[in-house]
Amino acid sequence: MFLLNLLKFPFYVLRWAHVAYRSRYRGREAWEVFRVLVALGLKTSLRRQPRDGVYRQWLFGFDVQGSSYELLLRLFKELFLTEPYAFAAPTAPVAPRILDAGANIGMAVLYFKRQFPAAHIVAFEPNPEAFRLLARNVAANQLHDVVLHHAALAATAGELPFYYGSDGASLTGSLHPHASGIRTVQVPARRLSEVLADTAAFDLLKLDVEGAEVDILAELAQTGHLGHFRQYLIEYHYPVGTPESTRLTTTLQAFEQQGFAWCVRLALPPLPDSQDIIFHCWQLPEASRA
Repeated sequence: MFLLNLLKFPFYVLRWAHVAYRSRYRGREAWEVFRVLVALGLKTSLRRQPRDGVYRQWLFGFDVQGSSYELLLRLFKELFLTEPYAFAAPTAPVAPRILDAGANIGMAVLYFKRQFPAAHIVAFEPNPEAFRLLARNVAANQLHDVVLHHAALAATAGELPFYYGSDGASLTGSLHPHASGIRTVQVPARRLSEVLADTAAFDLLKLDVEGAEVDILAELAQTGHLGHFRQYLIEYHYPVGTPESTRLTTTLQAFEQQGFAWCVRLALPPLPDSQDIIFHCWQLPEASRA
C-alpha cells in the first residue's frame, strides 16, 4: 500500500495543481492552496505519524491542529475551497456577529476570521475531543472576539448523550443515537433561544449539528427568535423516505412566514438513504416582502 500510494503521488500533485488553478484564489493565495494540498496529501498518503503526536498544518497563516491529517485535509478542502459558508457581511466596518453551532476543531472559525478579522464569533461544540482542539486553535492563533462554549445546542436544556466515533474529533458526532458512533459521553445542552435572550442580533447562524438542525430551528420558531439572525447557513442532514423528511417543509414555511428567502444546494453526493444539503436563508427587506 505504501509503494502504491507513492507511485500515485505525482498524479495527485497534478490534480492538486489543477484544483488550485481552478479555485477562486490567485497569485500567492493559489500557491498557498497548492502547498497545503500537497503537504496534507503527502502526510495522508504516507500515513505519517507526527513525532510529538500533534497533527498540525500551517495554512493561510494559521497554525491548525487536528486529530488526523485526513481530517485536516478534508476540512481544508471543504471550508476553504468549496466555501459553503461564504456570505455577504454587513456594510463597513465589517465586524459581523457570527454564531457557529457545531464548530468541531474550529476550521470554520478560522475561515470566518480570515474573511472578517474583526468578526465577533460565538462557537458551540459538544464533542470533548473536538472542543479541546478548537480551544487550542483559537489560542494558538491569538484570535480575538471568539467565545467558546463546550456544549450542544438542542430543543431542551440539560445533560444529553453524545455519540461519536473512534476518531474523537471526527465530523459525524451527534446527539442522535443512529449516528455512526461507537462511544457515548454526557454533554451539557442549551436551548439557542436562551443563548439569544440577552444578546444583540447576529448577522449569521452557521449550523452543522449532524441531524439536530430541525429541532434547533423549530425551537427558534416556537420562541419567536428566527429573526434574531439576519442570515442562516445550515448543513441539513436530510433522511430520504422517512417521517423525519417531512419536517423540512415545516422548517422552510417558518422561515418564509418570518420574511426570509432561501436557496438550497447539495453539499455532498447523495447516498441511498440520505442527502447533505446546504440551506442559505436571508431576511428580505421590508419593502420586498409579500
